[in-house]
Amino acid sequence: MKSIKGWNNWYIHPFTLIYLLISVLNDNFFNYISALIIVCVHEYGHYYFAKKFDFEIDKVEIFPFGAFLSVNDYGVHHICEELIMVMAGLAVHLPIYFIIEIFIGSQYLLEVNRLVFIFNLLPIYPLDGSKMLLLLLSLVKDYYQAIKLQIKISLLSLSVLIVLYNEIGYLLVYFYLLYANYEYIKEFRYMIIRLYLNRFQQNKYKLYKINRKYSFYRPYNNIYIINGKTYQEEQVLHFLIKKLKTD
Repeated sequence: MKSIKGWNNWYIHPFTLIYLLISVLNDNFFNYISALIIVCVHEYGHYYFAKKFDFEIDKVEIFPFGAFLSVNDYGVHHICEELIMVMAGLAVHLPIYFIIEIFIGSQYLLEVNRLVFIFNLLPIYPLDGSKMLLLLLSLVKDYYQAIKLQIKISLLSLSVLIVLYNEIGYLLVYFYLLYANYEYIKEFRYMIIRLYLNRFQQNKYKLYKINRKYSFYRPYNNIYIINGKTYQEEQVLHFLIKKLKTD
């Protein structure tokens, strides 16, 4: 991939350059590049707050159909920081709407702006809707079970999307989403273990959660009462890591 000068962690996928060339040949360059700019502004909303909250940014990839921010430490920051970062991408569509409406007046761009916003609300990993769903589920469910439910909803939603919009032009998008879900299913246990290990070092949450089972509620300081004995969170984390490896 080719990085963008001055933005050393932003990368343009080679297929994107090919699509740009095709759009020029088809006399469709303005429509394509303007839609891609809207997508990149959306992703910059995530990127800005990822930088502000000191996330470990891996890269931002600009694909022909969208852009995606990858961070290496998602899941270990405060849940409010992650929620703000996720919602920031969605929030930029409101000022984009007013800019288009007032200064450009293009119905095409207004429709693109609306579609990008709606598409990212879908509960399909790695879209924003799926990440917000997990953050909300983690308030009321064991984190491991919350992720498993997130994955089920993601795969179901993706299946419905493919059935409803089974057009060849969407194949590249569907392939990327399927691959992203496959990678997530392979890696999510390691992500949880990373969270557990991080909690040995610090717990940013002040609210206490009383557990009578070996559950882990992410946005709380977990206290365990098991067989009449009381355990602090750090006393149970080793057991939770071993249990996760055997599930």
